[in-house]
Amino acid sequence: MRIALFYNRDIYAHKALNLLTPRLSDHSLSFFYSTQVGGNVVRDIRLQKLAEFEKNFDVRPGRSFEQLAQSAGTIEHGVSDINEGDAEKLAEVKPDLVISIRFGQIFKAPGISIPKLGIINLHSGLLPAYKGVMASFWSLLNGESHLGTTLHWVTDSKIDSGQVISQRSQAVQPDFTYSKQVLALYEPGVEQILEAVAHIEKLAKQPKVDLPKGRYYSFPQAEDLEAFEAAGWALF
Repeated sequence: MRIALFYNRDIYAHKALNLLTPRLSDHSLSFFYSTQVGGNVVRDIRLQKLAEFEKNFDVRPGRSFEQLAQSAGTIEHGVSDINEGDAEKLAEVKPDLVISIRFGQIFKAPGISIPKLGIINLHSGLLPAYKGVMASFWSLLNGESHLGTTLHWVTDSKIDSGQVISQRSQAVQPDFTYSKQVLALYEPGVEQILEAVAHIEKLAKQPKVDLPKGRYYSFPQAEDLEAFEAAGWALF
């Protein structure tokens, strides 16, 4: 099967792809990363520092993104707009399936229509309660006892709304930072992806309905970050 991997080049996707890529070696893989994430909005300095930490990490243990692509016999493709000019890059590899892990753009009709079997996305939150960005941050701030991942279909341009394939949850670790909590989600998350790939043709034939409305979260504001810190949490 031809599988296109879409991701953001951050510490979390790095862990996920290092776990995932070797176990997809029987498939033809292509690699696409988002060259822009979240637009040009100016955010709180604490979120800027978090973003720097998430991007500027030691790749050890593991392989770099370039090395992972090389191990699969290909190269990485930078994507600035998957729904316009860059959709042609995806069409050229003729994917059966797209797997999205922290990809920093919203798939719309032009991109969604390309893969034969569809697009599945691993969301680092439990849907539908925690749609949007930084789901684990909001879960911790809201005093949840568990965090988790949701693997779901992407069928339209609405965010985190497609039919759920599977979910995993695990207890909050009180001595972990936000970043470490999120990083711990990706080992079980990768297992979800592998289970779905093994049964993807059957899954693709099942009816797909939108999730209940739930709640959509955006980036935290200064007062949210202050409440987070007051509760004893650290971002990284």
